[in-house]
Amino acid sequence: MRRYGYSIFCDDIRSEPGGKLSFIGCYNAVMFSAHKFPLVLSKFCIHFHVFSPATQPYTSVVARCYVPGEENPIAEEPIEVPGLAEQQDLLRSLPEDTEAPPYIVVASSLVLSPLEISEPGLIHVRALINDGPDELHLGSLQVVPAPS
Repeated sequence: MRRYGYSIFCDDIRSEPGGKLSFIGCYNAVMFSAHKFPLVLSKFCIHFHVFSPATQPYTSVVARCYVPGEENPIAEEPIEVPGLAEQQDLLRSLPEDTEAPPYIVVASSLVLSPLEISEPGLIHVRALINDGPDELHLGSLQVVPAPS
């Protein structure tokens, strides 16, 4: 078992009654821009989930967002994770006949307002886990000029 994650790229995220989230203007793999670069979006949102086997607990998670033309992340946000004791309690509380491997899930959103994209390329989200040397890839969105 290993860690994995995914992201939803959209124009807005709204909190709804009952703890639900609504994702407005979701993108499917490619964002087509009818405007010339640099492109400035008044608001851009990314919601992501990180899954870690319960046997590999978190001590920290930092979300990073990269955009085309920038080597360093344009956003870097620490994400609150459950305490180590809470994570270990989860593993101990599962019935012994549980077939599915238990995962600890961390989810959060990045709201970038405004977001400037200087050139076509990939927006991608990564998570630095437990201050490790490697970043976990959580997804990407290709940004290209709209076909004429």
